Amino acid sequence: MRMDMTFIFTVALAAALIVVVFAFVVIIIYQRWRIDDQNIFIERFIRQNEEQRQKMRKAGIV
Repeated sequence: MRMDMTFIFTVALAAALIVVVFAFVVIIIYQRWRIDDQNIFIERFIRQNEEQRQKMRKAGIV
């Protein structure tokens, strides 16, 4: 009886650990995707800013 409880507890603990590790992997992948998505918008903003700066230089404003 004691060995059965130890085995059940060990399997339950291992299953919980696997679920936690899987959740962390999913969270890391999701955060990586969000950061990449935000970087695209930042890159676009910087490019548009540089284009505006060049237009201002050509117009003699800066």
